[in-house]
Order: sequence, then structure tokens, then C-alpha cells
Amino acid sequence: MAAVSGTSSEVAGVSIVLEAVDEAVDTALAIRLMMPERPVIDATTRDLVGHLISLMAEELGFDADPTVQALFREGYRLLDLTRRPTEQSPHFHAYQYMRDLGSLTRRFADVYRATRMKDQDDG
Repeated sequence: MAAVSGTSSEVAGVSIVLEAVDEAVDTALAIRLMMPERPVIDATTRDLVGHLISLMAEELGFDADPTVQALFREGYRLLDLTRRPTEQSPHFHAYQYMRDLGSLTRRFADVYRATRMKDQDDG
């Protein structure tokens, strides 16, 4: 049995629960006839921001993979406080931001899953 080194989130005491990430992403990206109420959008956005920050703290091959580097650039751009909707932002702006965040978080989660599977195969 090979020893597995701790990930960034494990060292920091934060665990990534992929089921919670998937649930938040599914909520953000669900196809609806109407937009969700603003409190749902705001709560989902807060969840996604937390998940995205946790995923970005992981070792995902940033140094070697240009695709991952592009994901990080997009993540930093999207998490920029000046780009986030405020309480005064129009409902649709907050909704679109939540969906953009959900899409990017899903891509990060996919890279995280692939990285974890590779680590398990190598271990």
C-alpha cells in the first residue's frame, strides 16, 4: 500500500466534497422556465465561490498544463470582486454570473477528478 501525499485542501483542513460541488453546479446550471428567486441565486453563488476557491487551492498541474493555466486565469477573472454582482445588480446579471461560475466550477471539478484518479492509479 503506497502512501498518498496530502493535497492542499487536506493540509489546510478543508475537504472537497465533490457531491456538494456537483449539487451546487447542478443548481446553477439547471434549465428552468423561469429564473430562480434572487435569494436562491445569491446562496448558490456563495456556495460556488467557496467550491471554486477550494478547487483552485488544489494541485491540478498548473505548471505543466496550459489548459489548466487558462482555467485559473478565468477563475481569477471571475472571482475578481469588481466583477461580482452586488445587491443592486439586476436579477439577470446575478443569474448569469451564477451560471458562469457554475460552468467554470464544473470544469475545475472535472480536472480535480481526473487528477485524483491519476494519483490513485499512480499510488
